[in-house]
Amino acid sequence: MTSPILSSLADGILTLQLNNPEVRNALSQPMGAQLQRELRDAASDPGVRVVVLSGVGEAFCAGADVSKLGVLDPNDKVSAKWADDPIMSGMEQRSMRIKGNGETATLLHTMGKPTIAMVRGPAAGAGLSMAIACDFRFASQTAFFTAAFSRIGASGDLGCAYYLQQLVGPTKAREILMLSDKIDAAEALRIGLVSKVFADADLLTETMAFARRLADGPPIALRYIKANLVAAEAFNMDAYLDQEARNMMRCFQTEDSKEAILAFKEKRAPAFRGI
Repeated sequence: MTSPILSSLADGILTLQLNNPEVRNALSQPMGAQLQRELRDAASDPGVRVVVLSGVGEAFCAGADVSKLGVLDPNDKVSAKWADDPIMSGMEQRSMRIKGNGETATLLHTMGKPTIAMVRGPAAGAGLSMAIACDFRFASQTAFFTAAFSRIGASGDLGCAYYLQQLVGPTKAREILMLSDKIDAAEALRIGLVSKVFADADLLTETMAFARRLADGPPIALRYIKANLVAAEAFNMDAYLDQEARNMMRCFQTEDSKEAILAFKEKRAPAFRGI
């Protein structure tokens, strides 16, 4: 059986591909559950320095797989135990599953590793949510983005409104979410929804070159830089400054920091080991 998530780790760069190209990599519950497991492992694996999320074929993710709505993850013990009971289709259990699905975006946004969404074709609904939860979004000229939720009478999940408002501001976020218009790659770049746009043929090479730069950087420092950015979203300045100071001191204690200072003095490139 073909895996719904293809995983490949090469020299610190973990590539995770949504693998359901027949329906433009639409997200099912089992696919989302496996993606969460891969992201949890990546968050704690010291061999992973950068995560690149993409889709197999010509699409990033076209949203939820509507043909699989209601299909539970067979690897989940609770779902397997209660699969035939009406309680699993009740509001409480369904709400818990939707909230649990949000962990995918939370991991992409908060794990102590840089995350990159490499987008071809549609990033719709859940696909948009996952892309905007990442630290960086690189798009090909074929990419387009749409919230899609309002088209099916839904309000959105996987933290979409939270991450979108952080990126484009409250007024534009309302327009994107309420109207669900398509946003092409050029417009996405103009409003700050994506980091860079490349020709389709150059997307992989350019994304991996950027990932390589991150993977060669100081992993502990990058972890705390990301932690500072996430903390700053809450904007409690006193608490933020406390955390910022602790993180700065932690970085100064690392061998990587000592190596960087020595390399600067010796006029050479530092070699970071993550210690």
